[in-house]
Amino acid sequence: MKEKINRLLQKPFAVPAALTLLIILAYGLLTPWMGFYWDDLPFAWFLRFFGPAEFIAAFRPFRPLVGYIFTVTTAIFGGHPLTWQLLGLFVRLILGLQVWSLLRKVFPTRERSVLWVVLLFTVYPAYGQQWVALTHINQELIPLIFLLSSFIVTVNLLRNNRNSKPQLALAILLQILGLFSTEYFFGLEILRFLFILVILSESIADKKELFKKSIVQWLPYLIVWVVNAAWTYSYHRSDAYNSYQISILSLLSPLALVNEFITTLSLSGFVSWLGTFNIFAAVDGSATQAIAFAILVAAGLVTFSVTSNKGQETSTGQTTPTYHWFIAIGILTIFAGRLPSWAAGLPLKIEFDYDRFFVSIMLGASLFIVGLADLILREGRAKLVLLSLIIGMSTAYQFTVANTYRRDWANTQDLFWQMAWRIPALKEGTAVLAYELPLNYLSDYQLMSALNWVYAPNLEGRELPYALQYLKTRFEASEIKANSPIEITYRTVKFSGNTSQSVVIYKEADGCLRVLDPVYNNAETVPGASFYLIDAIALSDPSLILTDTPAPEMDKSLFGSEPSHGWCYTYAKAEIVRQAGNWEEVVNLYKEAQKAELSPALPVEYLPFIEAFARTGDMDTAVKLTERTIKGQPALCPAVNTLWNRVSGETDISEAESLLQKECIQK
Repeated sequence: MKEKINRLLQKPFAVPAALTLLIILAYGLLTPWMGFYWDDLPFAWFLRFFGPAEFIAAFRPFRPLVGYIFTVTTAIFGGHPLTWQLLGLFVRLILGLQVWSLLRKVFPTRERSVLWVVLLFTVYPAYGQQWVALTHINQELIPLIFLLSSFIVTVNLLRNNRNSKPQLALAILLQILGLFSTEYFFGLEILRFLFILVILSESIADKKELFKKSIVQWLPYLIVWVVNAAWTYSYHRSDAYNSYQISILSLLSPLALVNEFITTLSLSGFVSWLGTFNIFAAVDGSATQAIAFAILVAAGLVTFSVTSNKGQETSTGQTTPTYHWFIAIGILTIFAGRLPSWAAGLPLKIEFDYDRFFVSIMLGASLFIVGLADLILREGRAKLVLLSLIIGMSTAYQFTVANTYRRDWANTQDLFWQMAWRIPALKEGTAVLAYELPLNYLSDYQLMSALNWVYAPNLEGRELPYALQYLKTRFEASEIKANSPIEITYRTVKFSGNTSQSVVIYKEADGCLRVLDPVYNNAETVPGASFYLIDAIALSDPSLILTDTPAPEMDKSLFGSEPSHGWCYTYAKAEIVRQAGNWEEVVNLYKEAQKAELSPALPVEYLPFIEAFARTGDMDTAVKLTERTIKGQPALCPAVNTLWNRVSGETDISEAESLLQKECIQK
């Protein structure tokens, strides 16, 4: 049996199969529950309402050539989130196989070390945006495929000792496609020179001669690289460009350079790998952690098996040991990959959304760690076990990150279903304001596209009828006042509105969506909130919500099927009928919820029902819910007191006053 397994592991399909399994374990297990994240959502919206060609104009101020990639791929594959998640897995496999093919040709006698690099590259943990698929497949991964393909053609030419002009032209064409479409991989062109250097060093011992011949071989690509640098710099300095500006001169101080060197090498070469162990720092008994542990074991065993079956590695005619090449090329590639984001003055962090910059670093970091392992541990079981453990941990870590994306998409869908229940329709020109919403991978501009998708399903033209803005990031404190204009330009569309025509929403992670207003959901109902939100409540006008219309039709491919009608559905419907002044219906809704054994997660959600019972004469229930609210969240005492004062002219509130005296004033 063992011999059979060993024979299978030595088959040509063993490495592709191992890569496929790692990709599925790391990124693919939760694919059916994934959605759109970050810029995916507005890109899908542009595709739905304006068609694939819109990307050409949409990207012109940022990356004028990448828009054509989006146009082609979206025309072929459409805009369903599941399609793009599956494509993301396939593209990741292509990249892994490319790196395997490339490095095997550069280091033909170091097959095991090359395989380590490929496996580490495939699950590199610092890059945590695999699931932002529509954006990153087109914006980074396809250009990276072009560039790696160009490297492979160049290496083939060298290995075959051929001077084929058609193949050279192909390599240059692929280089142009990889470099000119995005700036992310600008620095990685140095890899081609280093690979040429490695290959020629096998037959040229003299260092001067080696360097000279390597430059000659690299020269056609160097010319393209210089042209790309000049074009990138001039375009980024032109009026046509509207994004991050290049600011290299301000970063060239010795202190800044030393700090950048230490930070980049530390994060990409060490912290990125070691940080994966944090997922088991505390045993919490969760299903996620249990599955992650199973993935660790499975990925580690697969890695150990497929790498241990590679033959012993031999030396070449090179005077420089291979691990020195790995370490040197790894370090240079790490900093070459960091160059574009560093030049733009953007920080390198292992957190969303700055972790996207690691996409150009992950090959260098993988070369570096394997070279380091070769240097310290040499060949032997210790290295097999250590690197298998690192790959297993990285695979398990990526699964835990995937689960945060799954939860975030579920929360996004839940948010918009609650919005549809609470806000059946909105008057055009309305700005929806929030301090922020409990979502990690979508911000206000991205959510604005979904808002218009829901409430303007037949949009024509480029004037947006609705906007969604975060008070935290889009407003100065002085701008949160009546009659302040809200002007938004987002790629090829615009919104023109005013703070006096706005609705303020609020949602805590565990709670229901609430529409704030100066009377019923005022500042007292959000104790401890930011002054940005408090100041905005006075601007919120619930009359902009049209309650006498059916709920909007939700696109199931985006928002999924309507969830079961739990407590938040009851709360949303109660707020709608309260807005219409129908207190009896609010009471009926609460009674129906009681029969279904539904209750709120947050005490504040009792408030409309307290007022409804008080106004309809059921003081016992009103007082009982009041007591429950105060004991659940004492900070709501001012809000409850205001509520009872509001109804005092219509009914006897002596029992409520006694309760408030006891529970609130004494505290």
